[in-house]
Amino acid sequence: MKKEQKTQDAKVTEKEAAAKEKPQEPAPEKAGETPEQSEKKEIETVTLKFGKGCVGNEFKGKDGIDYKEIAIPNKSPDDKRPWKTFVVKASRVHENKCGKGMWCTLPADGSTTVKRSVYKGKDENGKSQWEDQKEKIPNRELKALVEFYKERPRDTIQDKIAGKQEQIAQKEPAEKTAKTKALQEAL
Repeated sequence: MKKEQKTQDAKVTEKEAAAKEKPQEPAPEKAGETPEQSEKKEIETVTLKFGKGCVGNEFKGKDGIDYKEIAIPNKSPDDKRPWKTFVVKASRVHENKCGKGMWCTLPADGSTTVKRSVYKGKDENGKSQWEDQKEKIPNRELKALVEFYKERPRDTIQDKIAGKQEQIAQKEPAEKTAKTKALQEAL
């Protein structure tokens, strides 16, 4: 009987030692949640920033969820084609603190379908026919498309003033008036 107690005590101490050696896993955030599920919540996201003029009206999809259409302006002002657009859940689109801009978050590793309406021609009745071109773009590239305005060179007002001052300094002084000539001769 004493041998049985000793073996049971030895088993208990072995279990305690093994428990101490194992690193403790972080406690799940919510009750009933496994550590794998809590890790999934830490998904890397991409934040897209755009103006209010790029946000279309809210609409309901076939699945009953509210969506917003976001327009991507053409890079070149000479490009007169319709803008590219994509759709995002309305709950992901937010207004920034100043109230002049909008932003939304998308998963960084995902992709989004972008469409552009292209003129196809006219039918027999003379009505214009349009066709949608769709392409899947990774969200990181989509961010670059939406925020292209950050890459263009910006001229500040100070740069413009300095340029004007240089132009004025380079120009020949205009013919002096009679008063200024008389003043210079008097000196």
